[in-house]
Amino acid sequence: MPHSLPSALITDGGERVLLRIQGRYYELSQQELRSLLGVPPGRPGLGITIEGDRLSFEFAADNRTIEMSAGQLHRRLAGRSATRT
Repeated sequence: MPHSLPSALITDGGERVLLRIQGRYYELSQQELRSLLGVPPGRPGLGITIEGDRLSFEFAADNRTIEMSAGQLHRRLAGRSATRT
């Protein structure tokens, strides 16, 4: 069964990020997302662009953009969930 396309929603003045990746839902703070993507802590200011299964995260305050596939992000999120207790 094919997975749905990824989606994202930024809430709480840029502090919370809701993601749907490969049919699973994730809720992260922006700081958790930064850590997951290897971006140092910083001020809120995030844009997310989705094209097919590719996601682009733009951290405006840092002038930094991170791109990856939904599969890559899903693996990182799964690893994060496995290590959290």
